[in-house]
Amino acid sequence: MRKYLKLPELKALMDATRHPRDRLLIRMMYQTGLRVGEIAALKIGDVDFSLGEITIQRAKRHEEGRVVPLTDEFTLALLSEYVGMRMSEPEAPLFLSSRRGPLSRRALEHMVEKCGKRAGLEAGKAHPHALRHTHAVYALKAGIDLRTLQQNLGHSTISTTALYLGLDIDDRKEIYAAHPLPLTEREQLPPALANELVPPVGVHVDDNVHVEEARFEASFELLD
Repeated sequence: MRKYLKLPELKALMDATRHPRDRLLIRMMYQTGLRVGEIAALKIGDVDFSLGEITIQRAKRHEEGRVVPLTDEFTLALLSEYVGMRMSEPEAPLFLSSRRGPLSRRALEHMVEKCGKRAGLEAGKAHPHALRHTHAVYALKAGIDLRTLQQNLGHSTISTTALYLGLDIDDRKEIYAAHPLPLTEREQLPPALANELVPPVGVHVDDNVHVEEARFEASFELLD
């Protein structure tokens, strides 16, 4: 299964940065789902600050490019502050290296790896693609449909996007706990046994717990 970050891990990764630029980069990779090569190649003119849009020029498999939303106002404000006086240079690199040149893909990968180590993340999660995967997972969990996500990520087929539907066991348990299945066990048991499934003496069933659930739990003692 591909690696993605839980929210506490994402926060730890951001907190492990030592420069405002690096924190902004991680924030943008998570919020946009851009490929590492795409974010490294951005120019100042590719960002429409008023519309909250980023144009990916000559995107992978999309020669005409694609437009990706960046709707978080705080991130846009941070990005605007980072660009500063360079706003009048649309062809200049959006993100600069420590030497004031274009930020390379490898330098971006190395930054995320170093921050991941400081944050104590496992190796597979300390990579820009893990942030792209994290964007996809939480977009789907937030209710964004698969077709919209496909367009945002720039996948040529929806089957590629569907790979991000795989969740680990902790997330699946959380989702099942939030959406419990209807209890039908009492209907499936023989009538004589079903009538005996009552809460044990001394078990309190509060107002928020259905009586059928208490009977269901009590059944384990009767069937043991």
